[in-house]
Amino acid sequence: MINIKQILGLTHYTSELDQFLSDFAKTHPKLSSSQRKEKEKYARIYRLRDNPQSSETSKTKDSLWEEF
Repeated sequence: MINIKQILGLTHYTSELDQFLSDFAKTHPKLSSSQRKEKEKYARIYRLRDNPQSSETSKTKDSLWEEF
C-alpha cells in the first residue's frame, strides 16, 4: 500500500528542541528530587481531574432544590 503522506513529504515534524529533549531524557533516565516532586504533583492533579470526587457542598446544593 502506498503512503501518500510519505510521497508528498508530509511526515511528522520534530523540532530540534524536541529532539534534544528526547535525547536528553534517554541519556538521563534518573530524575532529580525536584523533577520527581514535580512529576508526582502533576500525576496527582491529573488523577483528581480524571476521577472527580463528589463533595459535601454539591450534596447541599442538590438538597436545596429538592423542595421546589
